[in-house]
Amino acid sequence: MQTHAQSISRALTDHGCTHVFTLMGDGNMHLVLALAEAGVEAVEVRHESAAVAMAEGYGWSSGRVGICSVTHGPGLSHTATSLLVASRNRSPLVLLAGETPTGYKGAQRFDQRRLVEACEARYRAVSADDDAGAVVAAAIVEASRDRRPVVVGIPADLIESSVEAAGAVTAQTVSSPVPTLPDGAEAAAASQLLDELRRAERPILLAGRGVMVSGSAALMSEVAELTGAALATTLPAKGLFDGHPLDLGIAGGLSHPDAEPVFRDADLVVALGSGAGASTTRSGRLFPDARLVRLDIMPGDEGATDDGPLLRGEARATLTAVAEALRSGPPTEPWFRPARPLPDCWNAELADYQPELAPGTVDPRYAVLALDRLLPDDAVIVVSNGHCSGFASALLSAAAPRSFHLAQGFGSIGQGLTTAVGVALGAPDRHVVLVEGDAGFMMHAQDLDTAVRAGAHLTAFVLNDEALGTEYHRLGPGPGRGDLAVVPTPRIAEVAAAMGALGHQVTELAELPDAALDALAARTAVVEIRTSRTVQSRHLRWRRIPVPAGTGRRSPVTEGGTRAR
Repeated sequence: MQTHAQSISRALTDHGCTHVFTLMGDGNMHLVLALAEAGVEAVEVRHESAAVAMAEGYGWSSGRVGICSVTHGPGLSHTATSLLVASRNRSPLVLLAGETPTGYKGAQRFDQRRLVEACEARYRAVSADDDAGAVVAAAIVEASRDRRPVVVGIPADLIESSVEAAGAVTAQTVSSPVPTLPDGAEAAAASQLLDELRRAERPILLAGRGVMVSGSAALMSEVAELTGAALATTLPAKGLFDGHPLDLGIAGGLSHPDAEPVFRDADLVVALGSGAGASTTRSGRLFPDARLVRLDIMPGDEGATDDGPLLRGEARATLTAVAEALRSGPPTEPWFRPARPLPDCWNAELADYQPELAPGTVDPRYAVLALDRLLPDDAVIVVSNGHCSGFASALLSAAAPRSFHLAQGFGSIGQGLTTAVGVALGAPDRHVVLVEGDAGFMMHAQDLDTAVRAGAHLTAFVLNDEALGTEYHRLGPGPGRGDLAVVPTPRIAEVAAAMGALGHQVTELAELPDAALDALAARTAVVEIRTSRTVQSRHLRWRRIPVPAGTGRRSPVTEGGTRAR
């Protein structure tokens, strides 16, 4: 005989779980004890939302399903934002949540299923007739197969009760972790995609995270070479085609200046493994004349565009069929002007926009460009949301696939630090670098303590303009307007030191190299870069920057003509 807690522990260790991110409460404390006895490292966080964010980041870097655990009631309700972020990111993770004891009528009782489903995650409740370990093993498969968080609710009065010891309840024995497609779906998707590419005159192939996860970037590059299509990525897939002559970089609000004319002139955009939502298409304004076609193994998700058809297919299999069909004909010349590599394509933008800096502050653009030269070649970069993202996401280079992560799936600030801790613990041999804003950092500063206790190899660079930067710029500076978004911060470097991390403050660009190198040599460190509020990121200014039609084309294309394939 074994307890439900021991059965869960066995299922998780059979799955290969090494870490569980948790904040212990009376609804999950016996489970955490059983996991620790089984050799799983319990990473105690300072807020339940951090447990989910760390599990998500851990899953990104380790390639495994992240595991986290919280108590019932407020323990679960505190996870809501991070749970919704993971759902929007389509991140597979399993959250083991306590449920109030059977018959309990106290203050912590509420409908946990309704909360979880409102956060677009799945809820699986363990009953007295279940083996909790088998339910958890099935949840791991479900999360992996459907790329969705799954919450398992376990009543507090059940967790210590006995259950018959069964055979090994590994995730592999439950069901296939591959999403199922209707018969003939991939062949139909390949045929339709081929037709779309043959009809188009100015195609773009847009890769999302699904292309990266499926390992089909090389096939996508080949299809682009055969059709003359441009290559681009969503922000989460940044760096996937770096160095390829057809690469335009990021599509969306953070596109670089060389790419925007090409995007404007496209007549077909094929989004593979991406929802191609409003951030990627700029609500349709980035590709004003293009037909948008999506290829995805999943039937649809929140945040995806409603424009154009959705083709159901796995990226690798579909692209393989398309490439095989195209190889029989000659390749087509690219239709567009190639983009210059980073940071050359930003030279004019940097030269033409030079606002006066406040004393004792740094231009965040030049700070990020300096960091790009200082970071280790194998650095894993995590970028938070907010005004800081407009600089870091655009100007930092991604060293390799799975080396660039965004902590902003629901548009929330404050997810960067906690997600980065999970990324660091999931990739202990890599150096993780976080770029965060001051407001976002202060939302979860307490979990820097978690990073230190867990030994996370993490360096955080905080762009501190002492404001809610996006709101400050959108309102415009001045009394009663943007000045209301100015929020003075404590010395973040000193906060970091109080948490046991190395802390540096930079107020001049010349100070940054020494501070950064010292921080990168430490285990856990924070570099506070005091940045000027006078500098507005390009993604907030792009509506005022004209992009004339036709400037992205290599040569005129005859109206109504079709390029041979």
